[in-house]
Amino acid sequence: MLPFTAVSHISVTVTDLERARAFYGGLLGLREIARPAFQFPGVWYSLGGDLALHVTVKEVPPLRPGDPGRFDTRDPHFALAVADADETCARLQASGLPFYDFAETPTGLRQLFMRDADGNMIELIGPTKERRT
Repeated sequence: MLPFTAVSHISVTVTDLERARAFYGGLLGLREIARPAFQFPGVWYSLGGDLALHVTVKEVPPLRPGDPGRFDTRDPHFALAVADADETCARLQASGLPFYDFAETPTGLRQLFMRDADGNMIELIGPTKERRT
């Protein structure tokens, strides 16, 4: 038997709270939830059920890859399932932010990878009509 009962939360560190809110709450559409009055700034978002995303602010974030143009799907990241990866891809394209698009994958799901302004990598994964057979 495992010594834990569930995944509780995912945590990312950012340097600018309002910029993070625009990204996670605005672009990704996550719903902000109540956060205890910790002695450092941050925001929490619901990821469904009891799972949450904890965004905390730190003046100097943890070390990220030195080359912001470097990309590898094996880098640390978290993934959010989306109902329609094609619609999500269109939203990302409209945002003008850089992202990586994998429409043809062994799983049959479309994978969209991007980084927030502080270098945290996020994968958005879901069904697609773009897959070619």
